[in-house]
Amino acid sequence: MDFFETVEKRYSHKEKFLPQEVPLKDLELIAKAGLAAPTGNNSQYVRLVILPDRASLQPLCDIAPTDGMSTAPAAIAVLTDPSAQKYQWNFEVEDYAAAAAQMLLAATSLGYVSLWLDSPYFDEAKQKEALKILGAPEGYHLRVVLPVGLPDGIGSRREKMPFNERVFYKKFAT
Repeated sequence: MDFFETVEKRYSHKEKFLPQEVPLKDLELIAKAGLAAPTGNNSQYVRLVILPDRASLQPLCDIAPTDGMSTAPAAIAVLTDPSAQKYQWNFEVEDYAAAAAQMLLAATSLGYVSLWLDSPYFDEAKQKEALKILGAPEGYHLRVVLPVGLPDGIGSRREKMPFNERVFYKKFAT
């Protein structure tokens, strides 16, 4: 699948997944795509935890059950290490967003579906519990979990606004 086809096919899969396991080598390829993302000042805030099976993923589902993860056979948790800040500017958010976006595209390119799942972990208590489950050191942040697998049917897609309503030439136009 070429790059632009991958971009076009990627969507947020919020339905069920097939129980078929995702080979570890594919999860590692997806993770490598995330770690290859640009990072501000090369700070490299992003840390990943591969959850290769339901047993490793279920504890996160227990504290924050969502349709997007309840049947996923695997996932990748995206964490950030604030101590990685090297300069006065903090690129933690930009770094994890770039990594997550590249992993979503990599999953699509390999024939899988995924979902950017962050809102269950906005709650401070759930965030703390999830970090404990993941074995993260003190001070880390769980930013997003990307469930990965094959879709159990055709996933629904939200319509995107037309190109000409979002892109302008030479200056912004209303």
